[in-house]
Amino acid sequence: MKLDAQELPHLIIGACMEVHRQLGPGLMAEAYRECLALELRMREIIFQRDHPLPIGYKGHRVDSAVRVDFFVENCVIVSTSLPDLGEAHKEHMKNVLRLTGIETGLLVNFNVANLRDGVKRIIVSDLPPALHYQS
Repeated sequence: MKLDAQELPHLIIGACMEVHRQLGPGLMAEAYRECLALELRMREIIFQRDHPLPIGYKGHRVDSAVRVDFFVENCVIVSTSLPDLGEAHKEHMKNVLRLTGIETGLLVNFNVANLRDGVKRIIVSDLPPALHYQS
């Protein structure tokens, strides 16, 4: 199912919330990733797991330079392997988005009591991308 890029992050967050509602906090990261993959499939959202992405470096394409937990509908990066949503994770996501030319990323920490405190949306639209991802 091809989804609108504006509504897609909301749908992904909804899937994350459902996983968190069912499992609660405190499990290993892989349990959440497996269940999120299942939830996305049930919602007919197209994604790749542990997906390598190329980056641009001085006008050159560097393949498999970055690996992301989920690459959803070829336009949203989702990182779920987070112990917290600290500044280092936010800066890392901003850098990945800038280098790949992808506009939107989601940082998800399932180990919180309320998932609203565990999701951060990162958008990098004002920076010129070094490389536009094409599938």
